[in-house]
Amino acid sequence: MNMTITEWFLYILFTSSLGSYAAAFAARWPVKNEYLWRKEAHLLLSLPFSTNEPETVRQRRSQCMSCHHLLAWQDLIPILSYVFLKGRCRYCKKNISYRYPIIECLHIMCCLPLPWLTDGAFQLVLHTIVMSTLLTAASIDMKHKLLPDECNLLVVACALLLHLSLDTLENSVLGLLVGFSLICGLRQCCLVIRRYEGIGLGDAKLVAALGAWLGLSNLSALLLCASLSGILYTILINQNGSKQIAFGPFLIFSAILVFYL
Repeated sequence: MNMTITEWFLYILFTSSLGSYAAAFAARWPVKNEYLWRKEAHLLLSLPFSTNEPETVRQRRSQCMSCHHLLAWQDLIPILSYVFLKGRCRYCKKNISYRYPIIECLHIMCCLPLPWLTDGAFQLVLHTIVMSTLLTAASIDMKHKLLPDECNLLVVACALLLHLSLDTLENSVLGLLVGFSLICGLRQCCLVIRRYEGIGLGDAKLVAALGAWLGLSNLSALLLCASLSGILYTILINQNGSKQIAFGPFLIFSAILVFYL
């Protein structure tokens, strides 16, 4: 896909803005869902629930996570605001999480090659949304060991639209069904044989979404790459197995690698 310099600038601006929104979503989603889960649990048990709704759930505009001061436009420029403010809030001087600029930079790095690999604006936008959604899910899973259903559903929707436009919808649907069935089968085997949940249901949904995006033909390469990277991480970093690791980020970054290679 040929793009002018202006179009490249607008695309980079678009991806960095997506990264900024993704970083905010990754910070707010766990807080919001923890509050809703606790509220639902109290209602199911007929217990009183008097906890106030967190500021991060009620807020409509971006605000500092420490002092809750509303942020001006100059505080929200992707990457540049973090650099100019030296990683500190303009108002309370508390440190801003380094996760924000990292997510924004990853968006630019992972999305920048897409214009060369896509035909037309429709495919480019869908692939960009898929990349952004996967990076958001990886960020949340890495810290909280949770995979949002919203992210998986959005990837599936974009993947089906992509393959529909390419006339390869059958490959996408088979990738979705086989991917979900494989992980669910593995999960059930662990529960029956070892009486241990070896892999979460969220990972099964993620593999289904990635299978829909990459297609059945790339599913084996995805699972092999993710498994090898997970084993390598365990050998080098988590040798004694003392820390439970999230498999989602390995799946996501392996999927991006398989997509490009």
